[in-house]
Amino acid sequence: MADIPVRDPTEALIWSFAVQILYNPIISLVKSSVLLFLLRLFGQKTGVRRFIIILNTINIAQMLGTLFAVIFQCTPIQFNWDPTLNGTCIDVRILFTFTSSFNILTDLLVLGLPIWIFIDLKIPRRAKIGLLFVFLLGFL
Repeated sequence: MADIPVRDPTEALIWSFAVQILYNPIISLVKSSVLLFLLRLFGQKTGVRRFIIILNTINIAQMLGTLFAVIFQCTPIQFNWDPTLNGTCIDVRILFTFTSSFNILTDLLVLGLPIWIFIDLKIPRRAKIGLLFVFLLGFL
């Protein structure tokens, strides 16, 4: 510790706050893009269409809720990077755990969607397995 120069952490804390604000919307918009692609490809089936629309609505609602929760996690907002101010923050461990859990759940639902779609296809089993493999490559 003695060899590390003393620096003002304010700039790093500002960048950390910016990353927190941008991370979840980017993840949610990518997931929404995949859902819209699947809707365009397989939206003819009523059940699949409803499921994709509901999942995308939940995804966008979660994105907006998390965005506001991250922005207003501390009052005043400047307290995120300036601890000398008089302010309070929510427990970010709970916020990040909930957000991560919800993202994992919706990721698994999006990942399982092609399986549901391909089960009913009237094609040879080998072709189904090949299609599933191609669609599940995003998981790797």
